[in-house]
Amino acid sequence: MPASDRPTPVPDLGSFMAEDTGEGTPRLGRVTAWDGSVVHLQPPGGGAAWTAAPGGLRRPTEAEAALIRVLTTPVPATSRPPRTFPEPPVVLSAEPLPPAVPTPGCPTCELVAAWERNCLRRNDHSRAADFRVEMRNHPHTEPKSRLPRELP
Repeated sequence: MPASDRPTPVPDLGSFMAEDTGEGTPRLGRVTAWDGSVVHLQPPGGGAAWTAAPGGLRRPTEAEAALIRVLTTPVPATSRPPRTFPEPPVVLSAEPLPPAVPTPGCPTCELVAAWERNCLRRNDHSRAADFRVEMRNHPHTEPKSRLPRELP
């Protein structure tokens, strides 16, 4: 039997092989299947699979094997050491915050308190919180936000 008629040995499933390309950089892959005339390979570390003729494959060199080891070594999700204790649970109050108390004699505080009460009656708690923050932070001169001058 001539040498060209001899069947090409097929690499073992799961073994890594290299395929020389015309670009100079060989393609490295793990053998995932063989269906008669072609071998199916998957790149180390994942990626698109490809097929190759068994005669075009060779064993990886030492440098290529080192690259395969790098590409197939799992990376931990975080570099933080694992916790040995759980975090305490966050406890939220079921009770809503009480309305803010206006500073006596401050017209801005009285106006903001009226708007906050109006928002709470309409269940607009987000806007009510904005008015509560305004009352807490205003300098008792001109308000930081543009409030309507009339009462609700």
